[in-house]
Amino acid sequence: MNKPTGPIQVLARKELFALFNSPATYVVCVLFLILSGYLFSVPLFQNNQSSLETFLRPLPLLLSFIVPALTMRSFSEEFKAGTIEFVATLPIRDYEIVLGKYLGSLGWLAILFAFTLPYTIIILVLGRPDVGQLIGAYLAMAGLAALFTAIGVWASALTRNQVVAFIVAFFVCFILFIIDRVADFLPGLIAPFVRAAGVNSHYEALCRGVIDTRDLFYWLSSTFFFLAAGLAVMNSRRWR
Repeated sequence: MNKPTGPIQVLARKELFALFNSPATYVVCVLFLILSGYLFSVPLFQNNQSSLETFLRPLPLLLSFIVPALTMRSFSEEFKAGTIEFVATLPIRDYEIVLGKYLGSLGWLAILFAFTLPYTIIILVLGRPDVGQLIGAYLAMAGLAALFTAIGVWASALTRNQVVAFIVAFFVCFILFIIDRVADFLPGLIAPFVRAAGVNSHYEALCRGVIDTRDLFYWLSSTFFFLAAGLAVMNSRRWR
């Protein structure tokens, strides 16, 4: 007997299929894979070294562009087409709509990251890497994707204009990427808090294979914050 499918699963599947049917999605993902493949292969051929470091180091900046481009249509397209009113009349709660959109976009990123697994296989074949460090690297990628996707969905819920949604999401993601560099110019008491608000320190710790509960809490709490912000936007639109 088939298990009943919940609304979150249905909406997530719909969002994932919408991404599959969008030519722009493939353009963005192909560009990402070409660039990531180049970053990984350069030290392999130039220095005869196999490492994920050259791929992982610029990943927060790359995802600052990639994720907003993938998520900008999540709600904006529904608002522009007027289909969100139909969805809102169904017996579906706002949090289920937000989670469905979020998980669909995150599912596409999981598929995209799966195409980078050959890098890990090459490293395992050619060298003797620290397996714990490799696991930490993919946990760091997952945390980064989870947070940036939540930001993208929230930004898309703010407006019916996809370009505006992209700009807002990119701006927030980029601020989180660069804010720890600003912390170096701040007074000593403030600097640690500003640095902790950025993604780099938490991302780099996991990439080194250091799994700290404080870093995991950062990813979970910040992702939850932006999902809750997206839900608040949906609730405010319902009562307009």
